[in-house]
Amino acid sequence: MTSPVVSIADMLTNPDQTLKRAREQGPAVETEIGTLVVQHAAVRAIAQSDKLRPSFSRVLERFGVSSGAFYDWMSISPLDMEGDEHRVWRQLMLRTFTPKSVEKLRTFIRDEAERLIDTFLPLGQCEFIDSYARKLPSAGLCELIGVPHQDRERFAGWADTIGLGFNVIVLPTRIHDVDAALVKMLAYADELIQARRVEPKDDLVTRLAQAVNEDQGISEDTIRASIAGLVFAGHETTKNQLGWMVAVLSEVPEEWDRVAREPARAANVIEEVLRFRSTATSIGRLALEDVEIGGVRIAADSTVIASLWSANRDAAEFPRPDEIAVDENRAGVQVAFGQGAHHCLGAALARAELQESLVALAQRMHCPKLEPGAEFLPPIGINGPTRLPISFTARV
Repeated sequence: MTSPVVSIADMLTNPDQTLKRAREQGPAVETEIGTLVVQHAAVRAIAQSDKLRPSFSRVLERFGVSSGAFYDWMSISPLDMEGDEHRVWRQLMLRTFTPKSVEKLRTFIRDEAERLIDTFLPLGQCEFIDSYARKLPSAGLCELIGVPHQDRERFAGWADTIGLGFNVIVLPTRIHDVDAALVKMLAYADELIQARRVEPKDDLVTRLAQAVNEDQGISEDTIRASIAGLVFAGHETTKNQLGWMVAVLSEVPEEWDRVAREPARAANVIEEVLRFRSTATSIGRLALEDVEIGGVRIAADSTVIASLWSANRDAAEFPRPDEIAVDENRAGVQVAFGQGAHHCLGAALARAELQESLVALAQRMHCPKLEPGAEFLPPIGINGPTRLPISFTARV
């Protein structure tokens, strides 16, 4: 298949229009960093195929990062695991990340949301990321996996910096900061492991601390890296998605107000927000052999980037792809959390935090207005608002 070239510069300038033009050309196009898969069916096929494996470390190498704490961490992380190694790791994690355990957290999450809203509601304005989005995910994470509450601020700053490692445009200029933050996060994970071995509790950190088994490929380094990864991912990705939730819904006040009247609608609204603008923009895969998947011919040992943003705007799957249309687009399958064996482990927790946050915010305030000064990460890798000033009026 001969594919036209899409420039990363075009992606940065106007990602939605660039991806739309790419979809019109076929299932995939070529970029400076490899094949970019853009059509919904092809993205799902790539994500579900056992002919490809995760390749985030390969992507890092293409951007000049081939050593250091962040590179080493990614090389043994679930983002680069496959086969039996990944299955053993995921089965261990799923003992805590169950729908039942997350449902038990909803009351806690809602109470924490209400507490945070109380701190800024009387002001009629706030910088939403710092006032709410950085704090709510940390609370849910602490409660679910067993991170002490007093450590929230301790790891939130590290997680913010480590998040830059997943944005390959920013990473080359900030790699030293990312490495330094990760070293501190890994040391923190060591502290948690040792504390749970002395005083076990009924939480995921304890189970991980007790799970070292070299015969199964679960080493001390893997456990430490996994705990650091959970602390990071549970904070950073949901923080960004909460910011997107408010930014996106500020443009559709009718949906915001409807959730205030009909809280049960929040679940469908959040799915549409995830489709319309997800924190994760893409996933990377490495071809294990020459193969054709989803209409895309891929040579062995080549890198493939599957665009989640593009798949979620494909008119072949969603009748109104470029609009927030909760009911009309509901029949389509959004891929914000990925697909297949590497579907996001924390998806249920993220959904619970987003849904409970939306209901609490919508019932306490009228639809917020975005104020000047909003700042966003570049639209590649992990993406979201870094500053989101809003104003609002409280509901009486």
